[in-house]
Amino acid sequence: MKAMWNERYQTDEYQYGINPNDFMKEQISPLPSGRILFPGAGEGRDAVFAAKKGWEVHAFDLSEQGKAKAEKLASAEKTRIHYKVADAALVKFPMESFDVIALTYFHLPLETRLHFYKQCVSWLKPGGLLILEGFNQRQLGLSSGGPKNIDWLFSSATIAAEFPGLKIIVNEEKQRTLNEGPLHQGLAEVVQLVGQK
Repeated sequence: MKAMWNERYQTDEYQYGINPNDFMKEQISPLPSGRILFPGAGEGRDAVFAAKKGWEVHAFDLSEQGKAKAEKLASAEKTRIHYKVADAALVKFPMESFDVIALTYFHLPLETRLHFYKQCVSWLKPGGLLILEGFNQRQLGLSSGGPKNIDWLFSSATIAAEFPGLKIIVNEEKQRTLNEGPLHQGLAEVVQLVGQK
């Protein structure tokens, strides 16, 4: 996986664009800034947006190329992010240390996902928010992005159950048009979730 992502991110072009995911942007914009974590942060579009809004941003990804491009984007935008290269199955953060964790199109195999989501809940402060947007299972067959393995995709019925301990505020399946760099273009089937600890 690391080699695939490094290859994908080695071009100068930002594969998912430099503008933030609009669902994440919509959710964090009204919040007071605090500490936020972006797992699977890729080339940094969401992390840099949050940093510009005054958040203390922490991020990680498997890809060294992703980290380099994220830091280049942060520098160009005259802001700073704390970004490390790490595997979701192994990464550690202090318990109750984040006000928000934002998962934007971060798809994992089921066993890794369940372990990682449990970790995410433990890293949230009481009252903290988890914000997620990802492809739902109807995305298979569409060309706008996402894994081609149904087990890596979401449904509103299953995703809420994967975050026991969170009060689910938003849990919707939507059809929407993506315009996020060359690799997220066109009609997409997504799940949007917001949960509070």
